[in-house]
Amino acid sequence: MNFKYVREDLEKQIKKEFPKFEIIDKRDSKLMKLLAKILFFNKTFMTSYITVIGSKVYVPKLPWKKTNPFGAISVLSHEWVHMKDGKRLGFMFKFLYLFPQILAPLALLGFWNPWYFLFALCALPLPAPWRTKFELRGYTISMAVSWWLLDRRPDFDFYAKQFVGPAYYWMYPFEDYIRERLEEEFERIRADRLEPHEKHIKMFFLEKFNTIYYNGARKINNGINYFS
Repeated sequence: MNFKYVREDLEKQIKKEFPKFEIIDKRDSKLMKLLAKILFFNKTFMTSYITVIGSKVYVPKLPWKKTNPFGAISVLSHEWVHMKDGKRLGFMFKFLYLFPQILAPLALLGFWNPWYFLFALCALPLPAPWRTKFELRGYTISMAVSWWLLDRRPDFDFYAKQFVGPAYYWMYPFEDYIRERLEEEFERIRADRLEPHEKHIKMFFLEKFNTIYYNGARKINNGINYFS
């Protein structure tokens, strides 16, 4: 199947829900260059990672994944989940995503009361439970899209390492547990026990196209679910 057109329609669908949606070259963003300095521990932040802030998606360079449209579909679906969470939770999404590291600046108040210097500990790579939760939601849709469109099982080890490494500032230390949770989420996707945001994304693929995917076993026709 030619995923080029799927990608184009996916971007239009995201734009419909988030009118300010835009894909931006990180090299042209002063904000991204500043973040790259702050996130010094992630050496490939500018060259390998996709960053979403609000409804802006920052990519290493444009054109982006022109020869790999399915890769773009997978990433954009992941980021779409973050956008939906941001819309649902507002400011609290950003606060919870950055917790506890976001509390580190409070250490500056230590010059007024020395107890505040303890907040400096928040700058350490402490477990970030809410960031873990949000990224689990994002990576679950990444696994789902590969399953729905390619009939491909995920590489659980690859996904688990994203949680325990520098990519997200070592947000969760227990790799075996994360792998189990990823496996549980994938089985939930296979059983079609979907959360509302997952149903919405899946329905996009179901309603938008009238075609046969790769091996002919997965089909979208007249809104009937042939994925399951």
